[in-house]
Amino acid sequence: MRGLIDLRTGLAVVCLAGALAVALPANAQTWTGAGSSEDLQYRLSIIDAELADIRARLGGAPAKSTGGGASSGEAMIRLDRLEAEIQKLTGQLEQIQFEQRRVAEDAAQRFGDIEFRLTELEGGDTSQIPAVTPLGGIQQGANTQVAAAPEVSVSERGDLDRAIDDVKQGRFDQGEDRLRQFLNAYPSSPLEGEAYYWLGESQFIRGSFQAAARSFLDGYSRNRTGPSAPNNLYRLGVTLGRLGQASEACLTLREVRHQFPSGPSDVLDAADAESRTLNCS
Repeated sequence: MRGLIDLRTGLAVVCLAGALAVALPANAQTWTGAGSSEDLQYRLSIIDAELADIRARLGGAPAKSTGGGASSGEAMIRLDRLEAEIQKLTGQLEQIQFEQRRVAEDAAQRFGDIEFRLTELEGGDTSQIPAVTPLGGIQQGANTQVAAAPEVSVSERGDLDRAIDDVKQGRFDQGEDRLRQFLNAYPSSPLEGEAYYWLGESQFIRGSFQAAARSFLDGYSRNRTGPSAPNNLYRLGVTLGRLGQASEACLTLREVRHQFPSGPSDVLDAADAESRTLNCS
């Protein structure tokens, strides 16, 4: 059985820091502390501005400035240092972006492994499983932000609410039928993740753990930043545990906090509690 490895998607730490003043070339400094790819891009833009300022000064300045200012020779040294710094930061930025792409592709493969295992358990044709794609690009992982509740039509929201109410009232057959009808009637709906979540909940309550795991996985995979994404990922981990897939369950539960560190506290705490129940290391 293919194992699911840690989907930890934190960015690689790079050496940068300090502050670069853009007002005067004599105040420019290099960085040696940590930063994200966005931080690097921002700081590179500041250095570009600094270089433009120095070049402008050199373009019309005499060999020696008056009033005790820096000579053009000193400015040239400064220019060389900043250009070398740009090369260094650009290399670090490219390394971060490479690591982000690698982690995103690896994470996608791990969820592909879950889908493969579920298809096997369902008796399906594993050769028909589509090729995996990176998990939402290089921004996935520890920086994942849960999107706000989407704006939808009154009829769309009403149809889903009626289906959810059926599930909550124990009318599971009717609720699941309505949820499937909703998914067919509103393809790619912003509420798709929520619909899959409640379909999975109904199936879980009825003991259809394979079907529930499929629903939670689909709900998470189709909308990884929607309001229901943390719940779908958490419930997928719980359901994999019920299916006896302890390793996959533990790794999935761990990913809830890794993927959504600022997610709903009750979901994060529930995932941690379930991890302890399964004796996850």
